[in-house]
Amino acid sequence: MRGKQYAAIDIARYVSALLVVCIHVYPFAGISETFNTYFIQTLCRLAVPFYFVVSGFFFFRKWDPDEEEANEAHFKRYEWRILKLYLIWSVIYLPYVIWNYASQGFSFLDVFAYIRDFVMTGSYYHLWFLPALIVGMWIVYMSYTRKGLGFTLKLALALYLAGYLINVYAPLWEKLPYVSILYGFFTKTMGTARNGLFFGPIYLALGLLLARTRRLQVRASMLAFLISFVLLVAEVTLYIRLGIMYDLSCMFLMLVPATYFLVNGLLAVRMPYRRQYTIMRYDSLLIYTSHILFVRILFLLLPDANLVVYFATLALSQLFASLVVRGKERFPVLNNLI
Repeated sequence: MRGKQYAAIDIARYVSALLVVCIHVYPFAGISETFNTYFIQTLCRLAVPFYFVVSGFFFFRKWDPDEEEANEAHFKRYEWRILKLYLIWSVIYLPYVIWNYASQGFSFLDVFAYIRDFVMTGSYYHLWFLPALIVGMWIVYMSYTRKGLGFTLKLALALYLAGYLINVYAPLWEKLPYVSILYGFFTKTMGTARNGLFFGPIYLALGLLLARTRRLQVRASMLAFLISFVLLVAEVTLYIRLGIMYDLSCMFLMLVPATYFLVNGLLAVRMPYRRQYTIMRYDSLLIYTSHILFVRILFLLLPDANLVVYFATLALSQLFASLVVRGKERFPVLNNLI
């Protein structure tokens, strides 16, 4: 019997991939710096938390409280699948890593830097989602199996709040005496709080919550999402006014309720499922993982044409995704990319 399908979620996955590309291209930078900042730091910042929440929901939807061994086997298969995906894409991006180090003057210490990044922040900067998913899922899984849902939500929220203080207020920590030393040590060892320890668990735990509880009605969820999003815009405005907004700011407080209510509403949407939605699900992952391959080259050719680079990146990423999805039956090795 075929499992329940969620058309709205698969459509939103695809849209989220397009928003992730925006984060790395800044399409409106040459048109309006203010609009570009708000667009990136509000709407686009929902994309990765959305992926985490959806990942948590679909993982724990298969959870059986009475089947401990089956749950553990499911967890191990999941972690291995994500790890394999991460290793494959890390190999694909290795020439770009070498390119980066060579352009800056390669040194032996770069090997250790790469090992740190591979574990903490991603083997290439946009791939951080995959190791964060592995670590975050381990934290949520272990916490839930041992302490239950309530403890897991509290732990995940505490980790996120710690990460929020590190991530959002980084410009302040860099200026404070003594604190700047501790912050410098943190960045040298962990790189960023946007990882599987601080960032991932809360959104995966929200996915767990959605998997173990009943849905709110669509209208109530979307109203709550709209209120949360307005508050997110206000939060971002506050950080801009305080002069602490910077490129890597992403762990905003209102992202948590906004993402929760958004996913809750999308899960409650009922619409006929079509095969195209499954293809969009595959496309979203392939666009997410592959788009930087094209961004780097396009910006070399068109350094000041952000909007053009954005649409060209989408076209090339979608073409790549279509070739993989269509070719995976004939060439099964391509299944390793998704």
